[in-house]
Amino acid sequence: MHISLQKIDTIEQLEEMAQLEAEVWGTSPIPTHQTLTVAKNGGIIIGAFIDGKMVGFVYSFPGYQDGETYLCSHMLGIAEPFRDQGIGYMLKMKQAQEAIKQGYRTIRWTYDPLQSRNGYLNIAKLGAICSQYIENCYGEMDDALNKHLPSDRFIVEWLLGSRYLQERDRFFSRLKWSPEKMVLDWKQNNTGDPEAIWKEEPIHHDQPFLLVPIPLQFQRLKETDHELALDWRYKTRDVFVRLFREGWAVAHILRKDDEPVLYYVCVKRNELPL
Repeated sequence: MHISLQKIDTIEQLEEMAQLEAEVWGTSPIPTHQTLTVAKNGGIIIGAFIDGKMVGFVYSFPGYQDGETYLCSHMLGIAEPFRDQGIGYMLKMKQAQEAIKQGYRTIRWTYDPLQSRNGYLNIAKLGAICSQYIENCYGEMDDALNKHLPSDRFIVEWLLGSRYLQERDRFFSRLKWSPEKMVLDWKQNNTGDPEAIWKEEPIHHDQPFLLVPIPLQFQRLKETDHELALDWRYKTRDVFVRLFREGWAVAHILRKDDEPVLYYVCVKRNELPL
């Protein structure tokens, strides 16, 4: 299977992207006149194609905050039959390549921190970091992936060409899971799903890093046990808001074999080689 990646900026290509967007999210897509304007004014839109058919895309536009211009990556969608094949990673790496060509040094975007697939891609593989949590970021959403839960989001930063990206593997190479670093506990309930539990003892903030678990199959959990999914949302929200306020940042991910959770690794942001 050969996957080709290319910047897209024609009406025909953007209409094909709109069809794929509607398929992925189950809602009305962004109007083509809007995506065309973005493509012609500093935005970067990339399509992934197999045999001439678009199977994925990433959509981004210029952002500006506190005197800094950056690329705001707003949507990444992949057709269902082609997920978990590395296309998302390929799209993001092509996006970074094109962003550097256009003079961008930072890409920012949001994602649901309880979506483990996105977390693994964004934090573990790409090396983005997060120290901002937005409660109910987009309000109530009714698309296929987000409905019935508060739309909480991480805001992540991808520091292109930075010292951090060059040194992060060495920085995290000695990390090992240990229970005293857990900020939130969990157990498997009688259906085998993970259930978040508050720790009885306070966390030790002198630790070099802290661990926050999230369920591996949050999307399925939303469909099978809405109350449990909501409980994960509120408990992890409380944890991340508090940690970020105290100067911690999510910068890595750990997995343990056969566990139905993964662990976000939090470190003090001022100790990262940024």
